[in-house]
Amino acid sequence: MSPGYGVKGERCMVTGSSGLVGGRLVEMLFERGAKSVTAFDLKPADDGLKSRVTDAIKAGRVSGKVTWVVGDLTKPQEVSDACKDVDTIYHIAALVGPFYPTPLYHAVNYTGTLNVIEGAKLHKVRKIVMSSSPSTRFTGEDIEGLTEDDLPIPDTFLQIYAETKALGEKALRAANSPDLMTIAVAPHQVYGPHDLLFLPNLLQTAGSELLRVFGNGENICSFCYVDNYCHGLMCGADSMKEGAASLGEFYIITDDQPQKFWHVLNVAIVAMGFTDIFSKFKLPTLLMIVLGYISEAIGWLIGKKLKLNVFSVKMLTIHRYFDIKNAKRDLGYKPIFTFEQGWAKTIEWFKENWLPTSGFQQKESGL
Repeated sequence: MSPGYGVKGERCMVTGSSGLVGGRLVEMLFERGAKSVTAFDLKPADDGLKSRVTDAIKAGRVSGKVTWVVGDLTKPQEVSDACKDVDTIYHIAALVGPFYPTPLYHAVNYTGTLNVIEGAKLHKVRKIVMSSSPSTRFTGEDIEGLTEDDLPIPDTFLQIYAETKALGEKALRAANSPDLMTIAVAPHQVYGPHDLLFLPNLLQTAGSELLRVFGNGENICSFCYVDNYCHGLMCGADSMKEGAASLGEFYIITDDQPQKFWHVLNVAIVAMGFTDIFSKFKLPTLLMIVLGYISEAIGWLIGKKLKLNVFSVKMLTIHRYFDIKNAKRDLGYKPIFTFEQGWAKTIEWFKENWLPTSGFQQKESGL
């Protein structure tokens, strides 16, 4: 059986099932034959996701049972109850972004992961696949074709999200045992239809004519289409067998085709009918870093975290691309969609679903 397709007949649980990755993972688990999926999230699943899953089951396109659970990752009993009658947990839930109180990051990303581990142990779950993040290894310097072996977890972190995700990942990997097999699998710059985080913010700014290229616009980035990442997560689950090299390890999943970040973003911008950002003046990296420090200082003074910060500037200007040979070797992973295919599907979805409700009038883009 091909890697990533071993879920047939399994009972699965997905935390963070209302997000981009979690929601698509629920769908793909059923598409590949899962017996049941417990979809666990603090936020109720949106009607679109529920309809896609339940309609597919009713129509006989997929079989299985889905249970939608509204639960809090920080409450051990709620997590434990959801872990009953489960073979594999896909732990996707996390608190993302810079705008939450620091204790909440610890409660969700670290303590929440501990709760998943304890619930799994109590109910004799066989496997946990955790969604981690390459940002747990970021130092602010360029990453050019590095593997996981070249990227140790640092002593200090650029943001609280990365620090607490690293704590959760360490606990998850340390919990690996013959009775509970664990693995951490991370995407880089995940994208796809139904995205609410990455593209919407950038497209909104572009549509308002406020977006400018940071730096020279030639920085290279690894992207990961959501279907490729979900496939990678399932490859991670399939790889965990007695004596496997992947047990208790960390892997990065991408489309395996690094791209020039601002250039591919511009393709999406122009497709929406917005102004080509390369026709505008660029913002020098040094200037933006200085402004990032000033913004952070202002935020500290007024007690509010602002969108512009040094971390965000670095993420938009440094090289961030990876060599995924370890995932290919140990997980048997290879992308099921090329970047060009995934990006085209994503742009089409945004044109049909995001643009009409964005408040911007679409112009002819020629794409």
